[in-house]
Amino acid sequence: MKTNFLLTSLVIVLFSLTANSQITKGNWMVGGEGVIRGYKFSNEDKYTFNAELFPKSGYFILDKLAVGGEIGVFINRGNLYSSFVPFSRYYLLNEEKIVIPYVEAGFGLRNITNNSFSSNNVKMMYQFKVGSSIFFTNSASMDISLNYKKRSFLFDQEISIAFGFQLFLERKR
Repeated sequence: MKTNFLLTSLVIVLFSLTANSQITKGNWMVGGEGVIRGYKFSNEDKYTFNAELFPKSGYFILDKLAVGGEIGVFINRGNLYSSFVPFSRYYLLNEEKIVIPYVEAGFGLRNITNNSFSSNNVKMMYQFKVGSSIFFTNSASMDISLNYKKRSFLFDQEISIAFGFQLFLERKR
């Protein structure tokens, strides 16, 4: 009971504090996310774990609306996995808040290169993210998001939680 009260109080305080983040037209967003996932195939006895990094960059074409690109790369069981996904991200609250929820959607390509690095398996993918940016300063945030990715149109799906950091670069005036 005491823990729930403290957690609720912390959330209320974070949403009521103000800051001046850089999510306005003409500014840049640079950073990335990381996802750690574990999975087990039904015909295997052990879990496999991997980490995936997603550097990203975006430009605010309107206040609270950024468009950009995200690259994903990781190696698992000798296969090289890579992706490029153009995205758009929309922040739901004004830039004066410390915690600003967002939604993000992207559509792009993923590639799997087999163990011998000789064959490619390029497919389309799309992704949706719902998250929040927690601003430490007006130009740096930590992001937490719930992600849904459909990697091909053959029911290859993923749900994950990602953590990342973003820097917001103000344009010169």
